[in-house]
Amino acid sequence: MYESQPIELYWDNSADLDAQTVAALNSGGFRARPIALSQLANQLIENEAGPRVVCVQGRVGTLESHLRALRDVLGPRVYLILRVDKSDLNTAIAGVKSGVDDVVTADADCGVWQSVAASARLRLLKYESYVFVDETSQQLLALVERVGASEVTVLLQGATGSGKEVLARLAHDFSPRRDGPFIPVNCAALPENLAESLLFGHMRGAFTGATRNTDGFFTQAHGGTLFLDEVGELSPQLQAKLLRAIQEKEVLPVGSSESHKVDVRIVSATNRDLRSGALDNPFREDLYFRISTFRINVPSLIARLDDVLPLANFFILKHSRENRSLQFSPEAVAKLLAYTWPGNVRELENVVQRAIVLTTGEVIQPQYLIFDEPAPTAQTPPVADMTAGPLAAQSAPAASFEKTDGLQDAMEANEFRIIAETIRTSPTRQAAAAALGISERTLRYKLARMRQRGMALPRRRTA
Repeated sequence: MYESQPIELYWDNSADLDAQTVAALNSGGFRARPIALSQLANQLIENEAGPRVVCVQGRVGTLESHLRALRDVLGPRVYLILRVDKSDLNTAIAGVKSGVDDVVTADADCGVWQSVAASARLRLLKYESYVFVDETSQQLLALVERVGASEVTVLLQGATGSGKEVLARLAHDFSPRRDGPFIPVNCAALPENLAESLLFGHMRGAFTGATRNTDGFFTQAHGGTLFLDEVGELSPQLQAKLLRAIQEKEVLPVGSSESHKVDVRIVSATNRDLRSGALDNPFREDLYFRISTFRINVPSLIARLDDVLPLANFFILKHSRENRSLQFSPEAVAKLLAYTWPGNVRELENVVQRAIVLTTGEVIQPQYLIFDEPAPTAQTPPVADMTAGPLAAQSAPAASFEKTDGLQDAMEANEFRIIAETIRTSPTRQAAAAALGISERTLRYKLARMRQRGMALPRRRTA
């Protein structure tokens, strides 16, 4: 992802683009595309939305207003490069003051362009699939960038759909291992009888069907990053073997008597508290400390509301196939911001996709925003819970509704009473959900509604 494709560089055609410059750009990781700057905005809209890299030629006197006009048209995501003559220091200084991202001289070699490309890639990476508009998100990005540059193990803890894998990729791409592989593994999806083989590899003849030696995920990630998503779902036996692999930095393939060294950085993710000591699936404390040298709590979407609208607009651009400019009505924006987003970013993307399908004009109205759960109707803003697990129930999409009398209030109060009593008398949240006949995700959603109503969450009886 990080270095697989050359960066398309929109090149101000008022600047010379000779064979030597083209060669330097290609070696640096760019693919130059000469274009008149007056046509640039239309060209971007016609192709595809998103950040771009633009190189402009310095013009003494009008540079500041020229760059400001470009920013107004292209937006803050565009990475602006200013190209100046080698001796034109004044223009270079003016460009820096005007907010350009990089300055290069007309005789820049491939080494200079490689450095510029590395910076530009980080900018593109930040906006590729994750929005960092809310102050909370910006702080999270800064933390991931700093932690990613180290070699410590990282545990990302947050609700399902909050963007943990995206952050894991960012940690890899910000790290010295960025040139190595990034291997994502969904631990919950590993078949129990093949999990050890998939993680550590196996030798020919180790079991029926093992017709050749096969590398496991650890070996595949050698020199790079191994991302263990839903790491809390690993069986106790696998947890013990994972602990040894991390401690000794070596793996023992199934059917082999000799282990071999691996150089892998571990980044893990979970949507539950691994230290809660749940009886149905306990997690080894020693393994927990091995994988969580640095723990990062990933906030739910409701805790970073300023990301909702930018994300929604991004999904419009991503999923709208028609040549039209869709936008949300003010009422639709208000509805998006009033919702609690139990399903986080994934649910938001689903909501936008449904709205695109249902909208016939160019304005998305609130009735086309169909949520996975009924929208909250309380007048007070929803409470952000940055450590809660996933809140959304896996139910079919249903249109939201408004309460018209006190009947719904009475029904909810009775429901909350039953939930509270069941939790108090159950050994675990999982057991409470089973007794209530609902999923754990639905139970978390109900508890979130109770918090919004100002109700104290129930505690289990200790005796």
